[in-house]
Amino acid sequence: MTGLAGLVRSGDPDRRVVNGLTAAQVDKEVRRRADELRALRVAGPVALRAPNGADWLVEFLALLEAGANPLLVSEDAPDQELARLLGLARDGDRPERAVLVPTSGSTGLPALVTRTEASLLREGERYRTTLALHGRDRVLLPLPLCHAYALAWATAALVAGAELRAVPPAALTAIEDELAQGATIIALVPTLARLLATRRLRRGGEIPPPPRMAMVGAGPVDQRLEDSFRAAFGCGTSRNYGSTETGTLFAGLADLPSLCVGRPLDGVAYRIVDERGRPCPDGRPGVLEVNLDDAGVWHSTRDLAVRDAEGRVFMLGRQSSAIRRGARWVAPLEVENVLREHPTVRDVHVYARAGRFEGEDAIVAEVEAAADLAEGELLAFARERLAPHKVPTEIVRTARLDRTMTGKVRARPRYRLAGPDVVAAAVRGYKAAELLFALRDLDVLDRLDGRTGTDEIAARLGLSAAELDWALAVAARLGLVTTAQDSPQDPIAQRAVPTAAPRLEQGASATYLDLEAALSRGWTARETIADTLRHGRRRLDARTPADEIVHAYQAAMNGPETAGRTRLGRRLAAVPPGARVLEVSAGPGRYLAEILAADPTASGELLRLGRFSGPPAPGIATTENPPAGAYDLCVVANGVHGPAPGDDLAWLLARLRPGGRLLVDDVFLPPEGSGAELGIDWLTHGGWSWPAVTDLTAGLAAAGGVVVRDARIGASPCHLVLATEGS
Repeated sequence: MTGLAGLVRSGDPDRRVVNGLTAAQVDKEVRRRADELRALRVAGPVALRAPNGADWLVEFLALLEAGANPLLVSEDAPDQELARLLGLARDGDRPERAVLVPTSGSTGLPALVTRTEASLLREGERYRTTLALHGRDRVLLPLPLCHAYALAWATAALVAGAELRAVPPAALTAIEDELAQGATIIALVPTLARLLATRRLRRGGEIPPPPRMAMVGAGPVDQRLEDSFRAAFGCGTSRNYGSTETGTLFAGLADLPSLCVGRPLDGVAYRIVDERGRPCPDGRPGVLEVNLDDAGVWHSTRDLAVRDAEGRVFMLGRQSSAIRRGARWVAPLEVENVLREHPTVRDVHVYARAGRFEGEDAIVAEVEAAADLAEGELLAFARERLAPHKVPTEIVRTARLDRTMTGKVRARPRYRLAGPDVVAAAVRGYKAAELLFALRDLDVLDRLDGRTGTDEIAARLGLSAAELDWALAVAARLGLVTTAQDSPQDPIAQRAVPTAAPRLEQGASATYLDLEAALSRGWTARETIADTLRHGRRRLDARTPADEIVHAYQAAMNGPETAGRTRLGRRLAAVPPGARVLEVSAGPGRYLAEILAADPTASGELLRLGRFSGPPAPGIATTENPPAGAYDLCVVANGVHGPAPGDDLAWLLARLRPGGRLLVDDVFLPPEGSGAELGIDWLTHGGWSWPAVTDLTAGLAAAGGVVVRDARIGASPCHLVLATEGS
């Protein structure tokens, strides 16, 4: 069988292969790059980390031509992940012309799967024959090409001689344009299909001509998604099921029931067996096993499936996630499918919590839903639609489910305590803060001018000079204060005179220090943290914070030092004249005040967030229900981590007019190292949605937005992030 690059060379050299490039053009570039790689003696695993497009396909084919093993890595994979995957790839022998594909990591740490070029070609041929692909097709692929499902479609397009149109997943406008320009097939995952349908329905207008096939794979399609996609695009979803290890196994054309994945592809034999390996009759769930190309070996997918009387297969979820209730199994996907039908449920994940005895597992439903949805209402909804043993025993509210790029719920990490040196440094760290707060409370910090000696400071404040001298010496060793000499030329050795450290003056203003001192007395104390963990709720949820805390918070978050950041944010947003602005903030509306002062023709409202929000600035109008599609600019200041709707990115983007912009002004956790202490504040009195800028970027993409600019403010954790609707 010819290789993948050979498919490009065969046939008409003028046919379009990828993003408008002809077969002759692609072949020329592949040969050139393969020769360069051979000259460099490139061999073994080589990471391919690049954006979707023609260049990705050229590099992929060139690596195979050169005899290397392409290691497919997500475009946004950090260097540490890249290094770890390369380490895994170098562990063991790999056949030439084989592709290394990381698993999704939805069940734990990702592993590497080796797919030979021959197996990819067989999978592409199964697509071609089962789905009747041909050379006139234009296959739109808005999925990361590094993912096994997308790679299968790319291979199928090469096998069928079809043109591949590879676009970035977040480029929603580009996807719609490709469909309007005649893409005959689009490959999707559930999250992207849902996003496109929601965007299309929100905009309204005439339904565009549908593609001949819209296939959704790498996740289940429930009835809500099926109905919304049909309403938006005039066609139902075709389905696909497979795994990174086996490739695609099942497919079915549109008008399928919920959770149905159709029938096996050519060359795929299957059976559904019970716990003892006996075949299950139609209608009875069991474990799906497959046999590829008459290999004689049955491979367990470890997924639960059921076949109906028409021979169609329905996927019910992982065997490991199935829930045992008495003598019966409950499929989480079935329960999720029902709960998603509730109009206020945005997303849901169902899993088991082990009981004391076998067969007594609890069914836990982790739910993203409207704030006013009561647990009893959702349980009553489930009881009307599910058998008693399938009704959840517990509803857990969550701000957001963490999903992979293909829509799978990411497995929670397992933790262990760090080494003794790290732990020892951490447990000592509080002492530096307590020393600084004590010096502040005694008014010592205000006296550290670099000229006044400790004896004089002690006398003025009624303190013990010896103890103060020692405390400041310790503070100097900790880097909290610095020392200065009265005169470098003075031959007489003098006691060093303490002064406030530059880092205190620049990075921890007096207002910030006041806030942290107030928080340390209760809001971030160990008792408060333990109480939050013990009861799953925060003091802030039960009581209004004292005025002292509110004033300290407002002074720290909206003091004079934020004026420069506000001006920078306004310039970054390029606010047009006469703009209508919505500010969603725990502050007084500093962006609105700045914009209205600069442009009398502008208008806007402030939506106040949380219990730490103070009164609005003079002249600032407030709102509790800002309309959708009404604003040229939406600013979220100190609110994108929560509470809602400050962290509801889809809601925020929906407030914008076409061409409008979303500006986020907030602090974020650093990728690693110091600064993560912010997370304690978010645990006890804030919110932890989108903790890092990378999380915000991914969340915006999932909501249909795209980051235009990310500006970090100096060395601080503050960022200004500008986004628009996806384009």
